[in-house]
Amino acid sequence: MSNQNPASEINTLITEFDRILSNGGAITASDILLRVDKVDVKSGPSEIDNISRAISIGKTILYYPQLEEITAEVIARTYEEAYFAQLKLPEIPEVGHDSSENIRRFIKYIAKVKFIIRPLIDDEVGSIKKNNFFSTIENKKKILNKGFFYEFSDGDLDRVQSLINELREQISGSDLFEENHRSRLLRRLESLQSEIHKKMSDVDKIWGLVGDAGVVIGKFGKDAKPFVDRIKELSQIAWKTQARAEELPSSSQNPLLGNEER
Repeated sequence: MSNQNPASEINTLITEFDRILSNGGAITASDILLRVDKVDVKSGPSEIDNISRAISIGKTILYYPQLEEITAEVIARTYEEAYFAQLKLPEIPEVGHDSSENIRRFIKYIAKVKFIIRPLIDDEVGSIKKNNFFSTIENKKKILNKGFFYEFSDGDLDRVQSLINELREQISGSDLFEENHRSRLLRRLESLQSEIHKKMSDVDKIWGLVGDAGVVIGKFGKDAKPFVDRIKELSQIAWKTQARAEELPSSSQNPLLGNEER
């Protein structure tokens, strides 16, 4: 799940949760939301409460450990991930001696989480479709020899994705950033990651991170080095890709990045 944004990672867990419920003959979190949509989306949380009271557990009691584990992971991820800091998450379900009742509470909790993060998932899906559409246009332009593209090597593309993931993990886990600053940086990284393709008409979003690196250096000095090093490596990959597309010598260095060896 490392190449997904946090909302999609949660949705992947919920999909597995629903699969287990379906195998046990119980209503899924997704089915609950379909019922909510037919009634009144605005009253979603209260309607989820109403539906959850009448849930039939069926054979899902046999899968209690798996359902408990997924619910716990969803809770851990949503409460620890700065990406969700601005959302009003549901209260953690109370767990008692009755496993059937616990499962009902798990289902209600998961349904509410999915209801809350659904706009984030829709935004990402829309962004992916938009980028795929523009990628198709760019590919058609190239076929017609009317377009200009920067093309990452497979190794560079993989490294860019890895660096973005490393930055996201470091920023999420660092105590240096104020919450608003952290959220802005994470959103910028998510946007960049969703738009990175092997062939691109520009690499402006990578260069945009250089400005963020300057801000981080100004605020935190030497403590910012782990973040700055990764942003610098991203910019070096962008430069190498641009230089290759512009048919510059392979030894060319970007004078703005310095000439030291990596």
